[in-house]
Amino acid sequence: MSDSSSQLFPELKDFVERSGMLANAKGMTAARLPRILGQGQTRASGLEMPPATIERQQELLSLALPDEAAHIPGVQKEIAEARRAVEAHKDYMRHPDNRRRFAMEVLHRLEGVSTGNKDNQFFAGRLILVPDKAGQDWAWSMTPHYPVISKIPADVDYLVSAYRASETIVDRWTLPVDRFLDRLSLAWTMARHFSEGENVLIADVARLFKIAAQDERFWSSPARRNFEDVPEAVFIVNLINWRRNRDTPGDRDSFELVPATLNQAHGTKSRAFYVPSNAEGTVVRPMIYIRRRQA
Repeated sequence: MSDSSSQLFPELKDFVERSGMLANAKGMTAARLPRILGQGQTRASGLEMPPATIERQQELLSLALPDEAAHIPGVQKEIAEARRAVEAHKDYMRHPDNRRRFAMEVLHRLEGVSTGNKDNQFFAGRLILVPDKAGQDWAWSMTPHYPVISKIPADVDYLVSAYRASETIVDRWTLPVDRFLDRLSLAWTMARHFSEGENVLIADVARLFKIAAQDERFWSSPARRNFEDVPEAVFIVNLINWRRNRDTPGDRDSFELVPATLNQAHGTKSRAFYVPSNAEGTVVRPMIYIRRRQA
């Protein structure tokens, strides 16, 4: 695993302590400096691990140091080494074949999980491993579109740990079908109230589902302190679970999804919602509206 100890930059650490830089830091410097020194957590949401080496090196290159640091050879050497490491990392990850090799290494590390490459997507169990265009940040997602944990550094150990954390999040937020339908009905009703026409966008229902999914503590006392942040992927997690496990005519017919047209599915203003059409979630179908069927 990436070395997260403060000894990654010993000369910088010594300078920071001698100069009192950390105690007097403000703004972005106050945010970046502890992470450079290995304090706090990785930028990946939902992953309780210290910053990865590559994250600390990237942050160091963005840090504004006092002028006196320019005259300390050891500090300048560490900055130069970090710059070479970051550039080498970027150069390696910008090549699709290298990103593929990296992703396969991550998949091979996941024991007891069905993994593979299908439809140009890397899957592990019910999750998809998705890189950004440069391969610098990765995500474990439900389908390629809805991340469970994102902004994961390109570090195999971090991605393996993030997979386990993602599975925990999915398990925690997967509701029994009847409870999901109850929450879905509430989210749909709220979205319908704010809709301009008869059609209710699935994207709007997904957005309001974060409110509908709150537990009884929030509903008995609606306050910010009782509001729990619901991961973006929770709606699609439960939508998939419902569509796979609905076993009564009432459940099956309570709501229907309307496929998006080509114009609705593409473009910068698209509001389509992408629903998986295979077991791995590597193939999706754009849907646009959700309709409540009349009994």
